[in-house]
Amino acid sequence: MIETARPAAIAPVTAAGRPILEIEGLRVGFPGPGGNPPTVVLDGVDLTIRQGEILGLVGESGSGKSMLALAAMGLLPAPGRVLSGAIRIEGRDLTSLSERAWQQLRGGTLGMVFQDPMTGLNPVRSIGATLGESIRRHQRVAASDVARIAEAALRAVGIPAARERLSAYPHQLSGGLRQRVMIALALVNRPRVIIADEPTTALDATIQAQILDLLRERLHHAEGAGGLMITHDLGVAAEVCDRIAVIYHGRIVETGQTREVLADPRHPYTAGLLAAVPRFDGRGRRLVPIPGQPPGPAAERISCSFRPRCARASEACSAAPALSPPVQGRSVACHHSGGGQ
Repeated sequence: MIETARPAAIAPVTAAGRPILEIEGLRVGFPGPGGNPPTVVLDGVDLTIRQGEILGLVGESGSGKSMLALAAMGLLPAPGRVLSGAIRIEGRDLTSLSERAWQQLRGGTLGMVFQDPMTGLNPVRSIGATLGESIRRHQRVAASDVARIAEAALRAVGIPAARERLSAYPHQLSGGLRQRVMIALALVNRPRVIIADEPTTALDATIQAQILDLLRERLHHAEGAGGLMITHDLGVAAEVCDRIAVIYHGRIVETGQTREVLADPRHPYTAGLLAAVPRFDGRGRRLVPIPGQPPGPAAERISCSFRPRCARASEACSAAPALSPPVQGRSVACHHSGGGQ
């Protein structure tokens, strides 16, 4: 896995342009049983992705990462719904769109690379048919050009014998090739926002490194686009992302440039995640796990959600801290947000 302690391993900071995806005060919930208040799974999330940058969303399983991706794609599982807040693409609010309007955005303006390509690809449709359907839906091209565009998309993500692969079915490809097909499918219509949700979890280490290199190269060179990389792995974020947002219990607790967050974590949760990462230069150094378990979605949010697991907790933490205004690009939601690990 990528070594987060070496600056050379951390993704370079790119010159980001104007905002493309803006998420403001987003609250997502599921109805409570018997008419009780809804169970909130995202609570006041604020995120911005700018043109030409990749933002990493980092947190443990159950922290709300994938739910945020599904909300941004209009794919919240029923009966989940957006309770309040805004999701905007280039200033256009998406929270009140019809399903038909969402279908026009997905695959065109919004592209997504799912965690498991076997669930993201239709097992009874060939790769060419899947790509072709997306191309015909979102591009005005002659029917004779569809196969050529699909083949070019497979070549662009490094799939050998691309023309022959168009007639293949997902089960006939290796895991690495299937994930490359998913990346090709996400990029073929030149989307404005590309979301990658744990895209390397199901791959072995060698293929994982190849896919990360491919994603970093393709996302950074997707003209006029921005990317969201969702991961529980800080090494992945260090390799690919320009900025990082750390999420815990459905709330953003720290944001900043990747280099700065990894070198100087300000939130105890971020510091705890880093302390639990194996390091190549850490021979003889014990890993320090974060004690306890993450709270469930129904856990109360009046106090700081990380308080039961935090060595810095004090009486002040009985009130949930707000995310601070950015100072030189850094924001932290902590009453004790000093630097250091």
